[in-house]
Amino acid sequence: MKPLGEIKKELKAVVSNHVPSRAMFESVCLNSTCQCLSGSYLQNGRCTQGQVFPGQLHLTSLTFQSGMSNRSSRIFQDTAAQISAVLRDALENQRGYIRSDVVQLAPGSVQATVNNVFEDTDSTQQSIDEAIKMAINNSQGGDGLLADATFLGTNLCEQEPVPCDLFTTTCSNKNGQAVCSCKSGFISSVYSNTSCRACPSGQRAEGDTCQPCSFGYAGFNCSDSALLAVVVISCVLGGVLLILVLALFIYCCCRRCSKRKPEYSNSPYPAEDLSGPWPIQGITPIPRANTNWDAAPSIEMTEGGSTRTLVDKKQTNGVSGSYDLNPDGMKTFKGKNPSRYSYLVQGHENPYFLPGDDKKD
Repeated sequence: MKPLGEIKKELKAVVSNHVPSRAMFESVCLNSTCQCLSGSYLQNGRCTQGQVFPGQLHLTSLTFQSGMSNRSSRIFQDTAAQISAVLRDALENQRGYIRSDVVQLAPGSVQATVNNVFEDTDSTQQSIDEAIKMAINNSQGGDGLLADATFLGTNLCEQEPVPCDLFTTTCSNKNGQAVCSCKSGFISSVYSNTSCRACPSGQRAEGDTCQPCSFGYAGFNCSDSALLAVVVISCVLGGVLLILVLALFIYCCCRRCSKRKPEYSNSPYPAEDLSGPWPIQGITPIPRANTNWDAAPSIEMTEGGSTRTLVDKKQTNGVSGSYDLNPDGMKTFKGKNPSRYSYLVQGHENPYFLPGDDKKD
């Protein structure tokens, strides 16, 4: 593939072979008529670049009429021809002078916007202004068109229609020629000398070429960073989600392991047996010792069926099966100072009492 510079040179060579020595310039529609851009003039049906020195001519010898604002009207064309004739007389001795074109007529007596067209001249805006003012001074005291008239030279880049695209270029006036320079972010076009073009979306202008944008950027000259913001936010949210998933997984694993861990206890009985009531059936009562040998003990056969398992039954505080011992001589929890162990066995006389003994009488 050929470099872009070589392609531009070839296109310019093709254009130069099919148009006159100067490139054809664009025209615009101004007040319902076709008008060449400022800095160019109509020649052989084409807008050709030239050296243009614009100005504002104030004519007090004329009265503005409503038809003068229409470039297609008869009165505009007649008035424009008169103004062009007097200006031609004033500038015909200037080197390279071609003609003077009337662009617009406005009220205020008559305000004429004119373009003085030259080609290959060494004249300047100052020398043109002086020549016109000299012609005005020579008309003083007479009844000519330039009697009591004034002329003010203007900037070519500000003359309507403007010679350069205001959006993509910057205009500079170099001795009657408008030079259109591309603004930052735009590149020159081989098809126009008065406007520049933007790079496609996703590319940026570097010099006179378009280069791809960095990752995450798009739009005009890579000014849109929405894609980069989406990527960054997605990464952050993805990281947070991954952390939450890992935390949930670790929590579930720890909880499952804690459920499988055995519970160690000093009791030989299962936990469900300890939490329920003590069984009454199937437990052999323990024989009670009795220190009162004089009393006739009541003897009965125990539920176990053994004649050697004898029990001395005695009622104490309404509860059967207590030891007939003197608690004062025993080191028990219920002594003379009961408040010491009251929080341990409060209300119990015999810690070895089995429920259901009183039902066996």
